[in-house]
Amino acid sequence: MRNLLLTFIILLGPFVVVAANNPLIRACRIENGQFWLLHAGDKDLALCFFDEAAVGADALFKFKTSEPTQAIDAYKNRKSSFTKGGVCGAYDAEVFTAKDSEGHQYNVCVFEDQSMIEETSLWFGPGAAGNEGLDKALKKTY
Repeated sequence: MRNLLLTFIILLGPFVVVAANNPLIRACRIENGQFWLLHAGDKDLALCFFDEAAVGADALFKFKTSEPTQAIDAYKNRKSSFTKGGVCGAYDAEVFTAKDSEGHQYNVCVFEDQSMIEETSLWFGPGAAGNEGLDKALKKTY
């Protein structure tokens, strides 16, 4: 049993160190979010999930360090979702259909500055049921 535990620690040790040193993962975890990679064709999209809401991990980190992003600005200053071009199109963002490792599918708005937010999170906006965790994470910067 001791050897099994030692082997487990040796194999997973480097991954724990990488996660602890990655500022995107750390910012996500500090805000009680879940860091998750989605795959859109040949692209990997790093998002931070808060229950049903998701925002780009990079956008969250930049917000927390007082650097503006188009995704966070769009979320906080949400326009009507009944615009030609859909939710992402209302902000001149490109929509990517991405899947997680379990096969769940998400539509992700990717803005010109490469910041991201999950389409439904943007559509429902601040104060919506399911977006409470994201709202809480966006209340203050570091």
